[in-house]
Amino acid sequence: MDSSRKPLAKVEGRRRMRMSGVTVVWRGTPNLDDWVAYIANGTHSKKLILADHASERKVKSLLSRLQTLPKKEIEKLAKG
Repeated sequence: MDSSRKPLAKVEGRRRMRMSGVTVVWRGTPNLDDWVAYIANGTHSKKLILADHASERKVKSLLSRLQTLPKKEIEKLAKG
């Protein structure tokens, strides 16, 4: 393995949804399908996961869809 290679950059972000007031956090590596999005308002022991092992495109489109949904609909989409 070449030691001069830089590690892959991680991208993180958080956004508060307009209609529901839910805060969604996402992180991943560009060009890899390792993205995850979850609801940050829950406890640390029970995170409500919205997307796991997804592509960046899928997570970004999910975030745009969640902007107009109420809180109950967002929690219904999440895998608890």
